[in-house]
Amino acid sequence: MFRDTQTNQWFVERVEFNLHATRVRTTFNVAQPLAQAFTPEFLAELMPHLPTSHDRGLLADSQLHVAIAHLSLVGIRVAAQTVFDGIQKVLVRFQRAFGSVQAMLLPRHRTEHAAENALHYVAATALLDLLLPCLDMLRLDASVAKSDGEAGARVAARLQALQGKKHDLEFYVGLLTRYLAHTPGQEAPATAELPDETPAALKGFRLPGPIPVR
Repeated sequence: MFRDTQTNQWFVERVEFNLHATRVRTTFNVAQPLAQAFTPEFLAELMPHLPTSHDRGLLADSQLHVAIAHLSLVGIRVAAQTVFDGIQKVLVRFQRAFGSVQAMLLPRHRTEHAAENALHYVAATALLDLLLPCLDMLRLDASVAKSDGEAGARVAARLQALQGKKHDLEFYVGLLTRYLAHTPGQEAPATAELPDETPAALKGFRLPGPIPVR
């Protein structure tokens, strides 16, 4: 973390979680004000322990207990550096954690939501890639398209564009089908095995069964 001594505002650059044999680091592309990185509950517990002076110093309290929803932290060390060019860097370390360590972060910064957000983006992309060309073709009158060279060329161009995205769309379908099959509270959809010629990237995925057309 660091403090801008001109405005006295605190920012966080990164947060590291030491999980026994592994270490997970969340690094912000742009340093975030504390209120845009941490939950209000955690911030209320943290602020009283940040240095008030601009001098180098160390605070250690092994008896401190921070309790917020889904997380308890015990023991704190706050190491503050001397101000340099209007910036004071501070390292905050908790000795022990019990519960979900990322509960201190706002939900949008937690890694457990990253996959879900990515799948939402994939779903939106797949819908756009499929629906926009289909809607464009549906706007054409079929009888006119047969005799209109320009309309036929538009249909052919759209079909060619869809054909170029065939493997991407298959991959999207595989991801989304697998996601739906493992979503708690959702029934797994009827599935069919992927064909033998399926690209290697899709092996292990299952596609939905036939969709009835009326």
